[in-house]
Amino acid sequence: MMNRFQTSPAQVRDELTRLMGAALHEGVKRLFAQVERQLFDQASSETDNDRRAEAFEAIAQCRSEQEDFYRAFAQTLLEPAADWRQAEWHQLIGDRARALTFEDKLAEAGQRCGIEHTQFEARIGQLHNDDPENVPAGLFTLESISRAFLARTRDLPGSVRQRLIAHWAEQVLFRLTPIYSVLNDYLIQVGVLPGIKRLRDPLADATPLGTPPTAQPTVPDVPQHAGPSPEALADRLVPLVRASIAGDDQYQFRFERDQDWRPDDFAAFIRDRLEPTLPAANWPTRSREVIRLVGMTLGDVLNDELIDPRHRRQIATLQLAVLLLASKDRHFLSDADHPMRRILNLLALIGSDPDLKPDIESTASILGPIQQAVLDNPAELDTFADHLRDISRGKPTESPEPAVTPAHERLAQIEERCRIRVGKILAGHTNEMPVRVPTRALLDEVFQPFMVRTMINQGRQSAPWAGIIGLLQDALTLQLDPTLGPDDVKAFSREASRVFNDRTSDGLLGEEQQTLDAFIEYLDAQSRDSLDVPVVSRSKPAGAEQTPTHATVDGPKAEAASVEALTIPSPVVEADSPPATPDHVACAEEDSQADVVANEPETTASHIPTDGLLLASLDVVQAFFEQQSTSEEWFEVYTGPGRALRRLKVRDLDIDNGVVNFANRTGQAKLNLPVAQVLDDLFADRTRLVFGNPRFARSLTELRGQLEEHRDEH
Repeated sequence: MMNRFQTSPAQVRDELTRLMGAALHEGVKRLFAQVERQLFDQASSETDNDRRAEAFEAIAQCRSEQEDFYRAFAQTLLEPAADWRQAEWHQLIGDRARALTFEDKLAEAGQRCGIEHTQFEARIGQLHNDDPENVPAGLFTLESISRAFLARTRDLPGSVRQRLIAHWAEQVLFRLTPIYSVLNDYLIQVGVLPGIKRLRDPLADATPLGTPPTAQPTVPDVPQHAGPSPEALADRLVPLVRASIAGDDQYQFRFERDQDWRPDDFAAFIRDRLEPTLPAANWPTRSREVIRLVGMTLGDVLNDELIDPRHRRQIATLQLAVLLLASKDRHFLSDADHPMRRILNLLALIGSDPDLKPDIESTASILGPIQQAVLDNPAELDTFADHLRDISRGKPTESPEPAVTPAHERLAQIEERCRIRVGKILAGHTNEMPVRVPTRALLDEVFQPFMVRTMINQGRQSAPWAGIIGLLQDALTLQLDPTLGPDDVKAFSREASRVFNDRTSDGLLGEEQQTLDAFIEYLDAQSRDSLDVPVVSRSKPAGAEQTPTHATVDGPKAEAASVEALTIPSPVVEADSPPATPDHVACAEEDSQADVVANEPETTASHIPTDGLLLASLDVVQAFFEQQSTSEEWFEVYTGPGRALRRLKVRDLDIDNGVVNFANRTGQAKLNLPVAQVLDDLFADRTRLVFGNPRFARSLTELRGQLEEHRDEH
């Protein structure tokens, strides 16, 4: 009945159409976008030209018919009587197996929406009874919009239709929980209430009435006592909430990824913490439902990928307080305007606002007081809800000074220890390596704070930590790489975006992102400079005679060619260095020739073959490099005088060309050198392991002895 305003059912229907229409329009856009991505992936990987053309035609049809489909779909929802309202699911879909799957997802969507959808359905039923002509039965319920959707997809091609049906629940139905809360608020304002108005317990229906208990077989190992009632559950949760306020999170259910909060897993975790030996069947039904509904309420927020991960972790710290409040206050689950429900929604709103989510301190400071208010005085929750509302509107607020607790002191100590540990890790990677000014800013302003946050929040075994270590090594190598190219800069930029912006990571703050962008611009400038410098030594890797190791000194011309191959100008030049004069050039050539002559006796005295193809054909050489390629050892590779050592791994030995291929941590080929040059640098300790390994030193010594014996034999 309608008892607050003189509003006709037709006007109420039109307002509901406007509110629900906006949500459904966004859902249909997401749905068609998902199908287009799938069709594009299929077309990209398809080898058959006909099938590829068919996929592209389906994409074009999705884009052209999306708006017409939505308008027809919205009009179908308002039809008072239609055959699709009474048809069976398998008749609408055309496949019984898909119909069963569709019904399961529809039931799951009803569980996600929970009591909000149930109340809306009751109010729509009241409106339909008052005016059946203007308000169709079941208007905008999950079942009616699903039936209308299936009815409108009949005219679409089969490939597109089946994909739309498969993703309908996850892209549309699962995201309608907030809109039902809005619709209920509007119907309450205009006075649309169910016919029976009484305060009822939303968990009362969960208690089976008039059902005689079935006889269960007696199992000696299973406890026969019952679990705690909701009142006893609240008493058991009080010390856990106090421990959570003190910083002990061992009683809190954790989640690692987006959409990883599952109500069933949360319920099992809570039951295991309270009664680890008690089977779930021995718990009272009302207690089980309280835990499950609280898990669903939190899951609607924590599974939202639009909320910043740091804010989701803040909301997750309130889980025990929310469960305690739901156990004591039956209005929490039935009242959408409950202060704690408002607090959760406002925290989610702040975390999804791009202008507000970087400021996590404003919300972190009141999490402890909120939990304390749940324990001592729940009436104070209204004050915290108003405080969060001001924050969500961007108003300046004066948050109360948080009391210094042992948890805060321990957190400060943890942060200090992690900061010291990260400093040692960075120092170990930059040991004896020149660090440019942009790189130093990147280490101090981006890597150091990000690694501290990752170590505290996720630990050193997490995926973001493994990615940041590899990115650190790439940054230190690229800053001094004279052969840096635009492709290397683009690869580094993509890897940095993946590591820092991954859903499981904490992300970068505004200043940190600016520093990272400045470093990428520095690398880009270095790559452009390196393209203007003539690099003589960049020749075919198979040409062993073009390297100084394999150069045969036959006279002054050969010596000059060898020196020219070694004299590679570096793109990184001191700004104040004087210009080269003819005297300096002559002196440099004399010194270079003297170095070549000085090194010649040592090369001939080593009794090691210098023919690259011959070395690559030897079994001992092949076995040595095969062992290094499978050992995952990092090498500091010598690439020439005056150049920085490059940290790479041995990828493989190219036997046909006599070349050793080196790769980065992702396996991409980054450098290839003649095998004779690599062996000569290894024996002279110019190329060496990053971390010493006695087994490698022994293998290298054995290889040298075998090569010298092979030279003596010939």
